[in-house]
Amino acid sequence: MPFAQVTIGARIYPLTKWVDISIPLDPHGPQPNAYGVPPATARPYSGDGFVLDTRRGGSCNCDVIELTPHCNGTHTESVGHLTTERFPLSKVTLPLFLPCVLFSVAPEGREIRADAIERAIGRAPVEFRNALVVRTLPNDPDKITRKWEDATTPYFGPDAMAAIRVHGVQHLLVDLPSLDPLIDGGHLTAHRIFWDVPPGSKELPDARACQRTVTEMIFVPDRVPDGRYALMVQVPPLVSDAAPSRPLLFDLDGAV
Repeated sequence: MPFAQVTIGARIYPLTKWVDISIPLDPHGPQPNAYGVPPATARPYSGDGFVLDTRRGGSCNCDVIELTPHCNGTHTESVGHLTTERFPLSKVTLPLFLPCVLFSVAPEGREIRADAIERAIGRAPVEFRNALVVRTLPNDPDKITRKWEDATTPYFGPDAMAAIRVHGVQHLLVDLPSLDPLIDGGHLTAHRIFWDVPPGSKELPDARACQRTVTEMIFVPDRVPDGRYALMVQVPPLVSDAAPSRPLLFDLDGAV
């Protein structure tokens, strides 16, 4: 029995199965990392004469967790990533379910090119282009704990990102630590194209662009085929430009 149903276009889809495409963040174990920032950590809260760790005699467990959302794992970000005016992710209205397309792409060298984007999106029904999930090839499971380095990390070329915008994509999810090269002189060209922020500007774009999101450092297992899905992006109401997130893909065609 379906636990819910969604209407996309003129069709009703029952929802029965889903797959989590976030990377679990273990503050005590291996984890992905970008830019060489300190790993996410957790320690028990302690004070004068007490420590909140039951393994050390405490009455309960209460951890202090330190992390950098942009660099320590799956996260969703708003245009506030680029702007002087604070625009937190919590100001973005994310529908419960988003129609989306998942496709796999092999970068040419390191660059994801416009022709690959056009081939993939062009096969997708228009009503499913609200969100785009990109799985890069090869899809090595070490992405779950990879220490990403600029010399080997793929990125979106400007023409590829322009193609994504031409097709009206509002929510972009990638298995990379950034849309841009990790070291690009601070230009963030692909980010700016996606959010309609001109080169060098730190001003907020129009209200529609402010409702777009980018989710980075996901992982889509090989068993999940390219195709159409319903997407849920779970984020906490953290008043920041980025927050750890949990995107879920809901099967529409009995493929998962």
